Amino acid sequence: MHKHSIMRQMLALIVPLTLLGLMLLTSCESSKEKIVETVVHDTVTVRDTISVSIISVDEVYAEPDSIAQGGKITLSANVTILPGAQVGTLTYTWFATAGAFNKTTGDTVVWKAPDEPAAYEITVHVTDGEYIGLGKKLVGVGMYAPYESPYYLGAATCSGCHHSDMQDRDIYASWSQSGHSEAWATLQSSGHVASYCIPCHVVGFEGPIGNGGFDEAPIAKFENVQCENCHGAASTHLTGTLPKIDWSAENCAKCHEGTHHPYYSEWASSKHNTLTEADNSSCQGCHEGVAAGYRLSGDLSKFYRSGAISDRPDTTEVPIQPKGCTTCHDPHDATNPAQLRTVADVHLVTANGESPVITDGGVGKLCMQCHHARNGAESQIANGNAHFGPHDNPQADMLAAKSAYHGVAPEGFGWAQPSHLYVQNSCKTCHLNQVEYISEQQPTQTGHTFEPTVQACSYCHGTISSFKDIKARDDFDGDGNIEGVQDEVQGLMDRLEDALIISGLDTAGTEGLAGALGDTTATVVQREAGYNLIFVESDGSHGVHNPDYAVQLLQQSYIHLMGNKVPNAAILESGEKAVSLNW
Repeated sequence: MHKHSIMRQMLALIVPLTLLGLMLLTSCESSKEKIVETVVHDTVTVRDTISVSIISVDEVYAEPDSIAQGGKITLSANVTILPGAQVGTLTYTWFATAGAFNKTTGDTVVWKAPDEPAAYEITVHVTDGEYIGLGKKLVGVGMYAPYESPYYLGAATCSGCHHSDMQDRDIYASWSQSGHSEAWATLQSSGHVASYCIPCHVVGFEGPIGNGGFDEAPIAKFENVQCENCHGAASTHLTGTLPKIDWSAENCAKCHEGTHHPYYSEWASSKHNTLTEADNSSCQGCHEGVAAGYRLSGDLSKFYRSGAISDRPDTTEVPIQPKGCTTCHDPHDATNPAQLRTVADVHLVTANGESPVITDGGVGKLCMQCHHARNGAESQIANGNAHFGPHDNPQADMLAAKSAYHGVAPEGFGWAQPSHLYVQNSCKTCHLNQVEYISEQQPTQTGHTFEPTVQACSYCHGTISSFKDIKARDDFDGDGNIEGVQDEVQGLMDRLEDALIISGLDTAGTEGLAGALGDTTATVVQREAGYNLIFVESDGSHGVHNPDYAVQLLQQSYIHLMGNKVPNAAILESGEKAVSLNW
């Protein structure tokens, strides 16, 4: 939430960039016990002990109370001795998080400020050798001094620990290469800077008044989107408090939302905003946001338990999440386009005597790491299976023309080649087609519903209003009409399902076609043909992802099962295309 505009009006009277020298004072002294007697009900006397401070540092004074970078300030302390206490000669010792003293002992010292604008903590220890009192003052140098804790520090402070010498990777250096680290410059160069834009391009417009940040100290150290935008004000982290770790899409939605960039609301309407198989460890690497994020940034063959707890102790307090922004995008690493977690090659299931690896596809390979068949056909065909068919959503395999059961065709049959896999960035091009902002009535489309758009098809297929407008080259299902390729593929699916029933497949008492095929009563030939039907069904595109492969699989499976061609249909032979392109 943004802070009150009244605060900014007050600050306009205080800045430019001078120090208020506001006090952050705490006392922490050695103490002794004092006996206290309390009379209760006139007859009962209760004796108790309380701790009392012998030496108290009531206040640390600064003169002057404003200081610029490299300036000097005189410091002294107001000390109170407990009445009646016997103490020796007091010694004052001064400490600071940066800068330099003219001397470190004495009741009055001079401190020279560093050249870096920031809030610095000055501490004085007052002792007689037995008792001690502590006083602290937070001094702002060249800036407004925060007085609420935790307060903002800026990314430069975080860099002291979060680099390669201290951790397994240089998070600070990676962030420095990201768009977030240039958010302020991007805004300034946009040509349409407005006050309402600033909170999402700087640090510190959240939390209570008095915690610093750009709204209270509009200086360079708080420009850009930094660590504390996501992890919260970090001053207490320096003393051991863990920062906020938030994998939720709502954390990103603070800025990535609105008519100009509605990433969050589009994602919220997508199927990725679902939490499925949350308690099944074998599914977490794709179905749960935190575990999938770790998998995509690490070992792609590895799956995690709920919330990645078993493998990453730092996530033990992170609740399981849907597949959100940080599942696919690494907020700390700009190595890949759009800070994607991976664009690694995709290893498909071993099938038909080969173990295919997808090397094409651009950034769409991120999607393919989850959207592939995972299960091979051979063992299921031989033995049946309670979950007969490929894992749902074998889109990568369909794009690559791999992993279905090729034994339905004669030896040497020329199976189709990859189709939309060769479109630049594959999945992303069609499923994340972006439309620029025109007006409030025609806002930006970011593509994060992940629904494909026909606009992305226009270069190859001309202007269409529906995917069904992509015409097939011939009548592949034999119904007497040349239709859109989706209708031709659906017609072939219906033909093959009818043929399975005619062949004697018993679907009574089973969970649909897959249940019948996985049952021990199904024949091997029925499973061979049926596997390909379920493969095409599970892909979900009705042939759009790879029209040639989909038509071949269904036609060859029909011929294999029935012993004859699809009646009245044009059979797609080796090397032929199912769709004509408008080139």
